[in-house]
Amino acid sequence: MVKLIRFIALVSQSIFIQFVHLFGLVAFVLSAVMGYFRLPSWTVPIASVIFGVVADKYIDESAVSSLLEKAASANQRGGFLIVVFFVITAVGYVSGAYGRHYLKNRQ
Repeated sequence: MVKLIRFIALVSQSIFIQFVHLFGLVAFVLSAVMGYFRLPSWTVPIASVIFGVVADKYIDESAVSSLLEKAASANQRGGFLIVVFFVITAVGYVSGAYGRHYLKNRQ
């Protein structure tokens, strides 16, 4: 139970780092657009792998990594970044789909 709570805390700290770095915000907005325009749900894991690999290989997070050292060291592992971006894209996709549903029912 304690390990699960620590893992959730580590993932949430890594999500915070990605949003501070703004690449997580870009991933969230793009996945919300995917959900809004009803792209198939199987695109979420594909997008999370793409965002995770791009963040691992090309994005330099040294400017914001001093915020949370444990999460920053976990972000250096590519597999962990894919998990982080899967959470970001899944939440973004669902929020985009709910946004479309809300706007449709409002009219």
